Amino acid sequence: MARICVIGTINKDLILPYKGAPIESFGGIFYTTGILAYLAAGQHEIVPVSFVGEDVAATLKAVLKQLPGVRTDGLIPLEQKNHKVILEYQSLSERREKALFNFPPLEWVHLEPWLDADFFIVNLITGWDLSLEAYLKLSDRVRERLYTDIHYLVMGVDGLGRRFPRKVPEADRWLGGARFVQMNQREFEVLAEGKRDESEFFQAHLAADQVLLITRGGRGTVLLYHKQTRVRRKAFAAYHPPQVVDTTGCGDAFGAGFVHAWLEAPDLYRAVDFANRVGAANASLPGTNEMHRLKEVLGQLKPSPGAA
Repeated sequence: MARICVIGTINKDLILPYKGAPIESFGGIFYTTGILAYLAAGQHEIVPVSFVGEDVAATLKAVLKQLPGVRTDGLIPLEQKNHKVILEYQSLSERREKALFNFPPLEWVHLEPWLDADFFIVNLITGWDLSLEAYLKLSDRVRERLYTDIHYLVMGVDGLGRRFPRKVPEADRWLGGARFVQMNQREFEVLAEGKRDESEFFQAHLAADQVLLITRGGRGTVLLYHKQTRVRRKAFAAYHPPQVVDTTGCGDAFGAGFVHAWLEAPDLYRAVDFANRVGAANASLPGTNEMHRLKEVLGQLKPSPGAA
């Protein structure tokens, strides 16, 4: 049994789907935590590390305790409302977001108790989920066992809570901190600033021992890694869910799927293909309310003809 520590923010989500009914559910690293729990089915111990607001603390703990293998002692209560995100979709993939009741960053004191974990996932749900100082300390100790989803590191927030793309000055320090780095196509474009292709970006911003995963929705995923003095690029086809219900959390699901597969067998190609399947399965489920159906949906998926 492995212990997996998931570091980030658990949101209260209000999802307004494209041509669908509103969905209220827990989000953020709740996706990562829940999907890992259902995939591992009690074979791993999963510890989410997040602040939690007093308005949802009891409910959240009760829900998490129903998930196989999940511990709740990584949750840190705050005397405020829980972080809330409103996601309004203009299409199946494009959305506007608003963040309310923001949490402060996690600090080293919140992470240090979990250093005996076998694997770590940092998911930057807000972009300020943990301080850079705490992240770099974690990296110094567990970098080979660290998976970072860049996510909202590349999104600012205005005075009304609305999110907008922007590149932070410390981006390279975040990028270099983990063995495995995930971002989606839009995040890649913000970080690359339109100046580099994927291989050039890897050479400029990542080290030879790192792995870069760029998710592209229905176009699949691009894997980049270093082998025999060269950056290698491999594209993986997407999987098609039987019905797209809600694309929220698909990147989080991808990361959970990758880590689950990697811990079973450290094979990059196998892990990326499985992660694509899990991300697609998540798109068939409304928020996190029907996550228990994940394995059922996984069995219904078929790959697309190819990827480029």
